Amino acid sequence: MSSSRRRRSLRTALLALPAAFGLTMVAATSANAHYVYWTEQVWGNADSSRCLWNRAETSHGSTGGGYFKGDSTSYADIDPNPLDCVLSWDRNSGELAEGMIVFKWYVDANGDGSWLICDRTDQWYFNSEPAWKFELTWTAPAEGLCGAGYYGIRNYAGMVDSGEWVGLNANVWSGYHLLPDTSSLAATAEDEPVVPDWLKNTDTSDDPASVPVIGENGEPVRNSDGSLFTVSPNLPEPTAAAIATAAQDPAGERTFTKDADGSVTETVAGQLTRPAP
Repeated sequence: MSSSRRRRSLRTALLALPAAFGLTMVAATSANAHYVYWTEQVWGNADSSRCLWNRAETSHGSTGGGYFKGDSTSYADIDPNPLDCVLSWDRNSGELAEGMIVFKWYVDANGDGSWLICDRTDQWYFNSEPAWKFELTWTAPAEGLCGAGYYGIRNYAGMVDSGEWVGLNANVWSGYHLLPDTSSLAATAEDEPVVPDWLKNTDTSDDPASVPVIGENGEPVRNSDGSLFTVSPNLPEPTAAAIATAAQDPAGERTFTKDADGSVTETVAGQLTRPAP
């Protein structure tokens, strides 16, 4: 992993790049907004001529039960005059990666709340054609994935630069959203969850070793002995074998769109899998 990673939040980057982005920041803590998202540069090379941006989004979606999306976007400076990595830059097939974990806020009988893992991608996904942006999406059923309440995603984005994967050990938290989208679930400020620093930070070094899993019924999943079933709050880095397999047989339904300048965005409808004992 390159040691020249450089991170910048969208809030600061927008000040420097007004012509490059037409985005509106939605407060990541506004659970009743139409959608919440966060975008951050998670890697940049030493001279700022190439970089990777990671974007995580949570919304109620078409079903009202939840829509989750993550982006891996590559930018470059291809002009002799420094533009600080703002132009779309196509990567070859298999050189952009995406994965996500869906978290659900759970409050126990004592009133103590914590974020549990509801679902996660069953594998890493990779672009199947040259593209500058690779999107991973998932639409939940109308009833939601793990009961009514607050949801958010951790998005994982990766890119190959100079033959090396970068960005895989950084993630972006989308912010939280109340799901399913029904008026009966209108929340007060006292109801809203607290997001710990480890979940918001792109750096995973302070993450807990494991986090409990929450089931479809909205209750924690337990082992056969009654203890809580826990898993890592991170995705493992993709292996060479997984990358090779994905290149031979790209999973998920794929769609492709082109910008006015011909830059390609590839979108895959992924598959989430709830960890089980």
